[in-house]
Amino acid sequence: MEASESKIIVSSRRKRVRKNPMETNGDHQSNNSSSVYLPNEVIHKIFTFLPIKHAISSSLVAKPFRNSWLYARNLCFDRAFWINCFMRDRDQISIINNIISNHLGKKIHSFQLYIHEPIKYSSFFIAWIQHIATKGLEELELHLVELDPTNEIYYHVPSAFINIKTLRILKLISCELHLPPKSKGLRFLKSLSLTKVRVVPYLIKRLFSRCVVLESLALEGCSFIGKVTIKGSNRFRTLLIRNCSDIILVTVNNPSINTFHYCGEINKIKFVDPISLKDVILNFGATTELQHIRERDNLMEALRNVQTLSIINVLLEGLSPRFVDFEYGDMEYYLPNLKELQLVRRGLSFINPWDILSFVENCPQIERLFLDLGNYPMEAGSYWNLVAKEQFENCQAEFPQLKLLKVKGFKKLELEDKLVNFFLLHARSLEYLIIVKSKKNHLEIKLSDIITVSKVVTISTYNHNKDESSAFPKHRVL
Repeated sequence: MEASESKIIVSSRRKRVRKNPMETNGDHQSNNSSSVYLPNEVIHKIFTFLPIKHAISSSLVAKPFRNSWLYARNLCFDRAFWINCFMRDRDQISIINNIISNHLGKKIHSFQLYIHEPIKYSSFFIAWIQHIATKGLEELELHLVELDPTNEIYYHVPSAFINIKTLRILKLISCELHLPPKSKGLRFLKSLSLTKVRVVPYLIKRLFSRCVVLESLALEGCSFIGKVTIKGSNRFRTLLIRNCSDIILVTVNNPSINTFHYCGEINKIKFVDPISLKDVILNFGATTELQHIRERDNLMEALRNVQTLSIINVLLEGLSPRFVDFEYGDMEYYLPNLKELQLVRRGLSFINPWDILSFVENCPQIERLFLDLGNYPMEAGSYWNLVAKEQFENCQAEFPQLKLLKVKGFKKLELEDKLVNFFLLHARSLEYLIIVKSKKNHLEIKLSDIITVSKVVTISTYNHNKDESSAFPKHRVL
């Protein structure tokens, strides 16, 4: 394909906009057209970086690019592709086989495969992987699904999959990974994600000893974990554990970790000093019983330098000293670097405004605060009336750095009003207050219902299903 054969022209119409009333338009070019000329080989190369679906459709732009899809670098045959084939009664195996066998490029960057009955088609995708592996594959994602949901047989990932020297990112869903003792595969792997996979403790140990440059590990819905220790090299940065019910204890023993996202039962995580986390999610699930954090000091020391934190009410309940020997005392921890906090109330919660205020008071640098009050009223029982209410009303905490407060699930109740108005009174730099009503609240919320002081703050209110604000927490999934 010669660059001189043809050129593709990208045209755009530009309209001159007068920036201020005093600006004159002396050149009289209110409608300018500009063209960008790109050589054929550049357009051809751009097409190769598109996902295979878009590469095929884009190759129809002009005759010189008709075969560009044969050089595609991103082969994505995901669930959407499978559904599309199923709806159109097309054989996805034949389509994939045709694309891979006819591929002419020297490089394939990523390969994503979603397939039913993997054992039935094992010979096909082993051949695909062996072919793709010769082209410098860096990202591999396999989602293998058995048609019978009661079938507990997991497909074993063949050694051909893990002996790809160029592989950097590996995602496995509903299949098993085995690392033979003398295998040299995955030595240069940087990111590993395992979803609905049986992960025995020796696998984790062997993984960290083998993958010396591993930076990220994600375990979601995995089983057979038991007791494991997370070590890794000084390159290891990110650990994500979600909904792994078989965990007995996960010991994190790596000072280099700065991102830790956990969704699971309380008291299943232990940190070995020194460790300094920066980005943290702690979701201990909803509960109807008071919770106690056994390693409270250990946990709060690990969070000492956190900058972005998302938690649910169970953590505050577990931290409160009032559950220690039935005596009240202030919370003894300090988060001096926290910039953004998201607190979500799940189910029937025991926390009240004083619990929330006490926590935020220990975060002097907080700039963005997201409160999801949930569907139930805050606790206003004997503890609030006898102890917490007086502490709350006498509190003189200031929040000099707080600029944004967003409250979801606002129900126009007394304790919610008290909490919101406290921040309005004591956050002198507050710029934005965003109120999102509870889905059970059909009452109109007026500004007079929220604010009791004269303050220059932009206040916005939205219905629960029409949140059109542009302010959202960094952790959208908790």
